[in-house]
Amino acid sequence: MKDNQSQKLFALAAAMAFVLAFPAKADLVANGGFETGDLTGWAFSGNPGFSSVVTSPIHSGTYAYSNGAVGSLGFISQDLTTTPGESYTLDFWLTNPGGTPSEFQVIWGGATILDLVNLGTFGWTEYTYTELATSGSTSLTFGFQQDPSYMQLDDVSVQATGVPDSTFTASLLGLGLLGLAALRRKLR
Repeated sequence: MKDNQSQKLFALAAAMAFVLAFPAKADLVANGGFETGDLTGWAFSGNPGFSSVVTSPIHSGTYAYSNGAVGSLGFISQDLTTTPGESYTLDFWLTNPGGTPSEFQVIWGGATILDLVNLGTFGWTEYTYTELATSGSTSLTFGFQQDPSYMQLDDVSVQATGVPDSTFTASLLGLGLLGLAALRRKLR
């Protein structure tokens, strides 16, 4: 009986250590799937032409963002709350029917991390980048120009990629094991 209690307590301590060491990651982007049916959470700048939230084509959900700015780029952006020095994973899906001139940009904290010019035709394609935050607020911006047609963007996500602190995890597990040892002695 006592060994069964010790095993249950050990399992509970191990589960608690895992939960505390690997917390759920929150998405920092508001309305990343455009599921409000509009640009709630996003700021628009640049060329205002031919920008809307659409029901087709979409990657998932009900809506996606569509932009067919002609002659110059139109931008959507969000300021994300970040921790200086921490890495973040940016993930999004993009589709393009082709045609030139066209351009698509991704700007993270003022630095262009992707600039595609005169893109060919491609279906929904996932893009993933790991970027570092340099301040407590990081701007995420997407730029679009698609003179003969429209590009669609969907499922934009930014999550902290922080690696769990192994010292903290080991300390927590060690404390749990010490507690179990003390409990086991008490039960004898």
